[in-house]
Amino acid sequence: MTFEKLEKMDIAFDFSNPFVIAKVPEDYHTAEDFALRCVYTLGPLLAKEMNVDYSKVVLVAISKNNKVVVYSVNSQYRDWLYLFFKKPSMKYAQFYDDVEPEQIIEKMKELYK
Repeated sequence: MTFEKLEKMDIAFDFSNPFVIAKVPEDYHTAEDFALRCVYTLGPLLAKEMNVDYSKVVLVAISKNNKVVVYSVNSQYRDWLYLFFKKPSMKYAQFYDDVEPEQIIEKMKELYK
């Protein structure tokens, strides 16, 4: 996916937490597919828009059909979520096909307390 296409997707961003939540208005077959087609490009784009190094981005991306990808260069966040959901990471992302997005968000909030 290109930066230009991502910018036109009408993604809803929530910056009210110490991490970013992005709601992407498209369906994906799996969370891994979502990561490959969207999130791995969205992370660096978000860093550019926020004017921060991409290694500082912590992103919870949610597709229209509730596939979730947690993107972070720092494995601390993914390691924390692994304790609860037992989902391994691949590169900078963790994939959730069968976990409600709200559960992931709540665990992320707990980490920041």
